[in-house]
Amino acid sequence: MIIADASALLRRTGTRQLVKFCFVGASSTLIDKGTLWLLLSVTPRTPWWISASMSFCLAVTNGFVWNRRWTFRAREHGSLRAQYAMFVATNLVGLMLNLGLTKLFLILFTGQLRHSGGNPKAIKVLIASLAAVPCVTLWNFAASKYWTFRPTAAVRAGQR
Repeated sequence: MIIADASALLRRTGTRQLVKFCFVGASSTLIDKGTLWLLLSVTPRTPWWISASMSFCLAVTNGFVWNRRWTFRAREHGSLRAQYAMFVATNLVGLMLNLGLTKLFLILFTGQLRHSGGNPKAIKVLIASLAAVPCVTLWNFAASKYWTFRPTAAVRAGQR
């Protein structure tokens, strides 16, 4: 019974899209956190949130390309430029969520609101940032599915 329910669930378009979105998100997270780790290691005096913003820029482009082509198959749903602008806008909200949650987790992990003498240890920043990922994933998926890559009226009419 459970296997049949899981099989039926996986046949649903939204479920398949969520699974693909998570795979794309995993690759973007590797790019984001790998770049963040590198920046924190190479430029330790740069504030952690600047390094996090820079690594985000690389990851968001990766996510856009793969979500547009593979997850939502949205190449015919609108212009590349408009979709990219919408994707960046929704992911900027995701970045703000990530930065806010990362700060919250850093406070919980270190017991400090402010870190005198620079950044907390890189590993703590990385773990705090990863802890924020599930919440941000839900926001980014919903925004991508229902706004950025939503089929246009013409495409929806042609599917009937």
